[in-house]
Amino acid sequence: MRLAASGQLTALEATGRSLAVAEGRLIEAIVTTLARQSVNHAVLVGMKLPVLPVAAELVRRNRLAEYSRLSVDPDSNTRTSYHPDLVLVDRSRRSAIVLDVKRSLGGYNGSGSLLKLRQRMEAAACVLPELLWRDHQRTVVETVGIAIIDASRTCDEIDEGIWGLSQIDELLSVEGAGAAALATIDAFRQCIKTRWRSAVASENRKQDTGDPVQKSLEDDPVRCACGSASERRPVRPVTVGIFRPNAKLAH
Repeated sequence: MRLAASGQLTALEATGRSLAVAEGRLIEAIVTTLARQSVNHAVLVGMKLPVLPVAAELVRRNRLAEYSRLSVDPDSNTRTSYHPDLVLVDRSRRSAIVLDVKRSLGGYNGSGSLLKLRQRMEAAACVLPELLWRDHQRTVVETVGIAIIDASRTCDEIDEGIWGLSQIDELLSVEGAGAAALATIDAFRQCIKTRWRSAVASENRKQDTGDPVQKSLEDDPVRCACGSASERRPVRPVTVGIFRPNAKLAH
């Protein structure tokens, strides 16, 4: 960080990228940790959901209401897949939420990138019930919702399945989750500000005394400590949709 504080452009760029990546990983870790506090949800991470051509085409060509009761066989061949940040499964309600956590959706503006992300999530959601039945102790899911957390979102409205951190209490079924997430991120940012000010002050002292800039441990990238069964069954119908507050996922 001291090299960046000295005004070196490449160091500034590298530090900015490093901080953005560190904050993104922190946000994902915060959401996952908070989700695990819920007594209603089982939290699955590291899942790989195939995006089948038939499901992707149905999502692209049809309105949600026309394919929301569809479940797709996950054994079909495909090279395309979607990796959700986490999947929340409520066994008592036979429902699940496919969740994507973003530090910011700023890079998704224009060129239909956000729409493509939603369509990929919906197509992947079509195979989730069969994967849960096959690979996760015969878990039965009849309703699947998709939700995107935009950590940069500040408005109180939840628009088309996009949630700000302040609204995730209902999404995760954890009271106080939004406030806890915001407080943790604020603490991280305050820590970075303190380190940056210290690095700038140190660089100013070096310039005053004519000492060359020394590489120190503070130049290291910022890191955050954060906390088969073969049995077949008939394909079950499943409701897929955008997860909204006070909704049962069916549309």
